[in-house]
Amino acid sequence: MGTFYLTEPYCFVRKESERLKVYKGKNCLKEIRVKDYARFFINEDSTLSTGALSLLAEKGIDVVYFSGSEVVGRFIGKENKNVRLRIAQVEVHLDEEKSLAIARNFVLAKIKNTRTIVQRFARRKKLDLSKTDLALKQLMKKCIQVKDIDSLRGMEGRAARVYFETFPQFIESSGFVFTGRSRRPAKDEVNALLNYGYALLRAELTGALSAAGLDPYIGFLHRERYGRESLSLDLMEEFRCVLVDNLITRIVNKKIIKPSDFIRDQGGFRLKDHARKRFLLEFDQRRIDKVKHEFLGRQMSYREILHKQAILLAKYIKGEMEDYYPFLIK
Repeated sequence: MGTFYLTEPYCFVRKESERLKVYKGKNCLKEIRVKDYARFFINEDSTLSTGALSLLAEKGIDVVYFSGSEVVGRFIGKENKNVRLRIAQVEVHLDEEKSLAIARNFVLAKIKNTRTIVQRFARRKKLDLSKTDLALKQLMKKCIQVKDIDSLRGMEGRAARVYFETFPQFIESSGFVFTGRSRRPAKDEVNALLNYGYALLRAELTGALSAAGLDPYIGFLHRERYGRESLSLDLMEEFRCVLVDNLITRIVNKKIIKPSDFIRDQGGFRLKDHARKRFLLEFDQRRIDKVKHEFLGRQMSYREILHKQAILLAKYIKGEMEDYYPFLIK
């Protein structure tokens, strides 16, 4: 099942039988079969009727409200009621050795996947990225040796800096400038795309973790902070460059998104509404692309892989697997 995106502002969604209808004024823009979707991403300026929310809750479908590239609210459908799994998750979170083991796998997977992406670009664009590749390789070795979470987070941060120092070489389209990673506000167009892509990925993983019975707010690499989905951020690490960064370099280099598709607002850049719709279409297409899951040994969509990784993590926490096996690309 997919994700429904309502990016059109000032819409009203109401229930009619087992379907939802999207209205703008008196005009019906779309009729939706609820059973086709696992979650709804909706512009904060749009409204759902009580009947629509009740139907979504009954079907176990989450509603995520976005303001620009930021998640501003979430309506959760039927939650997984696996209390024993939640207790086990807290116990692992409080166990420094077990937390470190899981967090190490997240970081190693992130760096391994980043190295693979760098190597691909080096071959495809005939770039000499050997220094970047070597630096990432050395950081992987150091990650294996660290004895605490803080040191591991330091290695992850260094790997991200090494990678993003190389990232401008992946951008071919004229008019786009990337001078380093910035979050809020996004200081350039590329960062605006990264921020939006990561927000979408985070929301997807929050839904996947909740469906697997895990608490998205109790992490291992990212420790607890009020209102932050720490476990979603943990699981994001192995997917950032694979799903989001790769997508952004493609749509920028193919001029699917152009510098004119952005506006500067409150000191930062953000996508115009029409360009956001285009980005969502590309993101959704990327999620249904299929790739081989090496551990599970079969082809599946990235959307399915996100859910499988949440399930694998839950199985490890319950003691049903000897280790957590992250998603790795080849």
